[in-house]
Amino acid sequence: MNVAFVNAPFSSIRPAIGVSLLKAHLQPMGVESEVLYLNMAFAQRLGLSDYRYLAEFAPPPSLIGDWIFSRTMFGRRREAEAEYLAMYSSRFGRLPDRDSKIALLGRAQALAERFVDEWVDTIDWRRYDVVGFTTTFTQNVASLALARRLKQRFSHLHTVFGGANCEAEMGLQLHQAFQFVDFVCSGEADVSFPRLIGALKSGARVTDIPGVIARADGESRYSSLTPERVKDLDSLPHPDYDDYFRQLAQCFPALVGRASVLMESSRGCWWGAKHHCTFCGLNGTSMAFRSKSPGRVLDELAALRERYGASYVEMVDNILDMRYFREVLPQLRQTRLKVALFYETKANLTRAQVESLRDAGVSNIQPGIESFSTQVLGIMRKGTTGIQNVQLLKWCREFGVKPYWNLLYGFPGENPAEYEAMADTIESIRHFDPPHGVGGVRLDRFSPNYFDAVKLGLCNVRPDRSYACIYDLPYETLANLAYYFQYDYADGRQPEQYVGVATRAVKRWQSEAGSGDLTYADHGDCLAVWDLRSRAETMLTILNAQERALYMYCDHYRSRGEIDEFVRREEHSALDVDEYLDRLVRSRLMIALDSRYLSLAVRSGPSKRQKERRADSAAHLVF
Repeated sequence: MNVAFVNAPFSSIRPAIGVSLLKAHLQPMGVESEVLYLNMAFAQRLGLSDYRYLAEFAPPPSLIGDWIFSRTMFGRRREAEAEYLAMYSSRFGRLPDRDSKIALLGRAQALAERFVDEWVDTIDWRRYDVVGFTTTFTQNVASLALARRLKQRFSHLHTVFGGANCEAEMGLQLHQAFQFVDFVCSGEADVSFPRLIGALKSGARVTDIPGVIARADGESRYSSLTPERVKDLDSLPHPDYDDYFRQLAQCFPALVGRASVLMESSRGCWWGAKHHCTFCGLNGTSMAFRSKSPGRVLDELAALRERYGASYVEMVDNILDMRYFREVLPQLRQTRLKVALFYETKANLTRAQVESLRDAGVSNIQPGIESFSTQVLGIMRKGTTGIQNVQLLKWCREFGVKPYWNLLYGFPGENPAEYEAMADTIESIRHFDPPHGVGGVRLDRFSPNYFDAVKLGLCNVRPDRSYACIYDLPYETLANLAYYFQYDYADGRQPEQYVGVATRAVKRWQSEAGSGDLTYADHGDCLAVWDLRSRAETMLTILNAQERALYMYCDHYRSRGEIDEFVRREEHSALDVDEYLDRLVRSRLMIALDSRYLSLAVRSGPSKRQKERRADSAAHLVF
């Protein structure tokens, strides 16, 4: 039994952790397997920068990678293609290079038609018994086009699909719609896929395996769409990335020394298990949180570092296990592995926790900030407040940890006035890291906004319009196959009519990023606050001893009651608190938000070493 795993376009040029784990699972069974990074071969032919734009920067609901391969799969549909290009132009109408992007789509589509035939002709498929396609985001149509041609040419092959696009009803619909797909693994496949391979070897009945969809008498059959999940993550093997680095050296040798690796230390989301964020469609049917033991995390990091020489490791976890602050990060600081890390976290971290991340080598985080409005964050069920999000950006700035985050709008029930207030907040924090992007909330399958749409204020939910332009399938089929959906608001609101003031403020923030700091120098008996931001009214503000004490006290956000108690306790009777707070808020050296006050100057900017580490690790990071 020999297995080929296919990683098709348009996945990013980085290791595919899912199939790399499955390859490691098969080794003890005596099953040979190989991961074919066909996305790399396509990127080499198209050009790496153009491929990265299509794979990483085009908005996901546009399904741009699937559209590029749609003609290869479904034939030329002129009206559908014209409709897609018109839709794409409207979505990207404000881009100065829109015409060049449209030309890129045509060039990539022409290449796709030739490339699938080349893959069939140049790879020795006769040596494989099973071809497994991993499909997430916009890998579906390229995988389908190749699978159909392979089944036509090599009838002995078993085709298996798995990945995020195959979970639950999506996987069932894919299996029903495409007869050349022999099997689909729904959800986590660590248990089901090896069992499937074992059954194919022995001739056992496949439909008894939970999570596996098979074909019998022309019908899709399964015992359960929910697979058996791994409960003890320490039992998982280390992912085998040998094929990735071998093919990377062949296609892009200059990238080998800068390549990152992916690792997981947990699955599921401990926050989502308690309070599922309304817009989050991650995890599907596997929200239950499981994490690796601290010892296993440290051992696996060391093993990946030694085997692949990776200087940057992206943790694919949905959320950082909070016990790692006690049991993993301090040990990482002591072991000095010389590995920079990326983690997704909640936004309500403490100052000490951000410092601990920095000291352990976590140079980049994705904290899920999403908004500075506590009212909007409450609608999202984020479990944070606006002032907490501002405070995190402040501490990230101080400790040199790069936060990657997005600003979202358009939640049903949000108060339009919140966006005017948010624009004013942004003017005070322009020295912090701006959002990676800003946009309307997306409706994803498996999110509360999808399965509880009416209750949450959404209506007329239907597959994103991209699907009909790409798949030549009935509406009912697309409704089951789709992950991205369009919707209307039950109250008829149109967020674009009220979010403009905030989105314009974000664009100014992004354009000025890194152009000025707000820092302080503590002289003991006074505090010198340097405001080097553009449009600052005063470059230097000197705070006397009592003013200094209160400013430092508000390094963590404080309520007015806490401030008054502090002033009484410290016997700062000479300080006019009202005048002092108003003056600093007006000069944007402090912010008042959620009835809390927060000092905005940081102790110092990131050191030269911190800046270099942030820049180096950011070069690896892909979203």
